[in-house]
Amino acid sequence: MLLALGWAVFLGLTFGPVAGLFAEAAARLAAGEPEASAALVPSARQRALLGRSLALAGGVAVFAGLVGSLAALALLRRLAHGRGSRLLRAGLLAALVLWVVTPPYLHALAGMEAGNWMRAALSGLGAPSRLLPDLPGPVSALLAQGFALMPIAMVAAAIGFLSVERDLIDAAMLLGPGHRVFLRIVLPLAAPAIFAGSGAVFVFSLIDYSTPSLFGLSSYAMEIVAEYSASRAPWRAALIALPLIAITGLVIGAVLAMLSRGAPAHARMPGRALRHYRPLDALRRPARLALWLAVGYGAMILALLLGSVLIWRLLPGLVWEVRHDLARTLVNAALAAGLALGPAALVAGSLAARPRAPVLRALIWLAALFPLAIPPSLTGVGLAALLACCAPDALRSAGWLPALSHAARFLPLAVLVIHAQMRRVDPLLIDAARLQRPPGPARWLRIELPLAAPGLAAAAGLVFCASIGELDATMMTAAPGQGVLSMRVFNYLHYGVSETVAALGLLLAAIVWTAAALGLWLAGRQG
Repeated sequence: MLLALGWAVFLGLTFGPVAGLFAEAAARLAAGEPEASAALVPSARQRALLGRSLALAGGVAVFAGLVGSLAALALLRRLAHGRGSRLLRAGLLAALVLWVVTPPYLHALAGMEAGNWMRAALSGLGAPSRLLPDLPGPVSALLAQGFALMPIAMVAAAIGFLSVERDLIDAAMLLGPGHRVFLRIVLPLAAPAIFAGSGAVFVFSLIDYSTPSLFGLSSYAMEIVAEYSASRAPWRAALIALPLIAITGLVIGAVLAMLSRGAPAHARMPGRALRHYRPLDALRRPARLALWLAVGYGAMILALLLGSVLIWRLLPGLVWEVRHDLARTLVNAALAAGLALGPAALVAGSLAARPRAPVLRALIWLAALFPLAIPPSLTGVGLAALLACCAPDALRSAGWLPALSHAARFLPLAVLVIHAQMRRVDPLLIDAARLQRPPGPARWLRIELPLAAPGLAAAAGLVFCASIGELDATMMTAAPGQGVLSMRVFNYLHYGVSETVAALGLLLAAIVWTAAALGLWLAGRQG
């Protein structure tokens, strides 16, 4: 009963608003409305826009996947050879988490500011400005999104390398040199996870319009917002988004198919086993370069957000000026985490049950992850349209609609985090608990909840942090006069990079990083 309720809330939050838009569009198509038939077929401009968006997302996926995989390999080799204490490993994990939860537009801000600082330094040395010309918009957007999403590819590649059975490596080392072992054994077995990480980067890049727009690029995801703003017809926005949803849905399905044929879930290789083989000699230097590139970029983000004295002087006044936006940001994030936690835990429990039929299991996983294929702006449009037709004015102006859209947006991520924690729990513990205590609230409170608590804390922290930085859905659902901090930072960015914008970026990043660090600490304490 509880599992059915969890799935009902999950599907209602993630698919409900969008399903209503497509239902209206289908009704208009069935009625033979010419406007609906015209909106169903993309125009030449929209096809060109979709092609450019696919090219940008593909470039971001290749860049993040290649550099992230090389950096992961270099990092694992360092840890395998004992070049890292337990404290260092915890620090690296925390740094990756903080990198993941940093909003993409802050990465764009850091890149813009870094270019300005380097030009100012060259100018101070008397060097001509042409030595550091402005990068083309597509290249700047590719680098900003690639660096912002690279941790996803790094983590996926590390999981892939660590999932290779140590016995396979030991046996292969008896028959050939290390570079052949890496090419013929390790890399093919780790490939599904590497491609899965690149696929996730592709999806997140394709449905994001905020970062490309900062560099003057129009994207297909932005076309959804433009169509809704021009026509005020939500069903037209849904038809415009249909090609995007189909492409991202196919990518998610392909990722699931690759993972199902990848390394077995129980396969584990301790990090120290990596010292038993060496990658291609030609890969050693690129891998080390990729690792230092990632480390240097992270250091640049910190330096740009923390290094200016003027920023720190501006912060006290800015905090008071944006206090109302800041309060709404924190309230929305807390509401989103609270709304997502319950259904995410129930859906993750059903995924951990492992139905025997492979087709059924694949469909359940697809239903749990497919909401990631829905552009967040379309989710916001659907929620706004649903409340406009079915809710009183008091509810529409209450200011909680962004929190609802954030919960719908990040529910699949919460499901993945909780499911990963459930997979870590030894099934023998649950079986022993069932023998000692019958089903009921006492067993759930004393046994099952403490075992799942680290995953619940991590999932709540992830949704909270992601909600603070969410922009696309927020801009479609925020009521007039009830903006949040991410909207203010994004709007200021369009007027040029300044110390004020950097100070607001520091304030937003500090909130996200503090929440992420607290979530990691709680998860570690409860684990």
